[in-house]
Amino acid sequence: MSEDIENNVNSEEPNSEAHSPKRALTPTRIFIRGLAVSLPTILTIVILIWVLNFVNKYIIVPATWTVKYTMSQFVDQSVLSESLIQLETAPPLKYCGTGYLVTKELREQYRKYVARQQAAIDRRITEDTNPNEMDDYAARQQKRIAWLQDEADKIGTEIYVQLGPNAVPYDVYAEVARNLPPGQVPVSARAVYLEYVAHKYFRSLFHLSLLTVVLIIFVLYFTGQFVSARLGSWFVRVTEQQILGRLPLVRNIYGSAKQVTDFFFTENQPVEYGRVAAIQYPRKGVWSIGFVTGESMMQISIGAGEPCVTFLVPSSPAPMTGYTVNVPRREVLDLDITVEQAMQFCISCGVLSPGHQKMTPEKFKELVEQGLIRASISPQQSMQGVPMPTGQKWIAPAHPLEINIEDGDDD
Repeated sequence: MSEDIENNVNSEEPNSEAHSPKRALTPTRIFIRGLAVSLPTILTIVILIWVLNFVNKYIIVPATWTVKYTMSQFVDQSVLSESLIQLETAPPLKYCGTGYLVTKELREQYRKYVARQQAAIDRRITEDTNPNEMDDYAARQQKRIAWLQDEADKIGTEIYVQLGPNAVPYDVYAEVARNLPPGQVPVSARAVYLEYVAHKYFRSLFHLSLLTVVLIIFVLYFTGQFVSARLGSWFVRVTEQQILGRLPLVRNIYGSAKQVTDFFFTENQPVEYGRVAAIQYPRKGVWSIGFVTGESMMQISIGAGEPCVTFLVPSSPAPMTGYTVNVPRREVLDLDITVEQAMQFCISCGVLSPGHQKMTPEKFKELVEQGLIRASISPQQSMQGVPMPTGQKWIAPAHPLEINIEDGDDD
């Protein structure tokens, strides 16, 4: 029988190649080929961007804000605006104009400076018969601005920028204003310090976000170390049972979320999600690929009279939906493919199958020689769906890959 199959393979392969029509390359086919080559890359980039945006929006950004807020609590030197006063005819300062306040001590120093300046001008007036009052006023104003700006640039300045009920030191406000585009400077003292921490100690928000990611990794690691200890596991168990498990709304949400996370991240799972298998579904003789997701319910196993497992049959081409069925454990056929290969098989509707699982005429012949498949027709006929010869019928195989043909009447 093996020699007949080999002769059939050698005689039919050239004919199939000779008679296979070669389709002309039309502009439509060229466009479709280009689309088929480009779409996987485009979809990969889109999915990665979506995942990164999700992680950044719901994990990194909140964690970064928490780090900034915590650090701003230690460097916050804002005071109540009502404890400060405003200068008479206050000259404008860089970044804030005249919207600033000063302490009483600085106001007294400013008044003394203005008095000394005025005394010097009076002496000049007595000596000069034709003084230029406009030039004197401009010079006086410029000197006052320079004096105040010099005081404002000092560390521990007594000049504050008013932002609602609170006021922040001028040097803090200036640091933020220098690093942000015009019009984007915060209008509250708390927001100013959040930006101040990012630019003063980390130079940019990117460096702070990078530090936040590192901190998240360390926190998760040490959390795992803590819950691995006896005291940590006891603390988690008490928190879940006595607090989270008793709150009316929280217990339902937390319970469902914990079941999902335990399914994916608990180490001691009785049946792993990575177990790819096949079952005869929706009827005998029709094989469906899916995943063993866990043990079945006790009553189902009792009704079946044997251990059963739950099996997820994903739908094509959208594997995020599907059917959950319960089947006897003995009817599950484990497959030598990965989860990714199984998902590709479902998404492509069976077009993309793993290379080591493709059934070629050569592979068919090899399986026949190994005794895993028994057939009296050629590999091409078996793979191309040629009907069964007259007087022969199929017999259900004992092995999933075993096909047995016997002579007899058609059923």
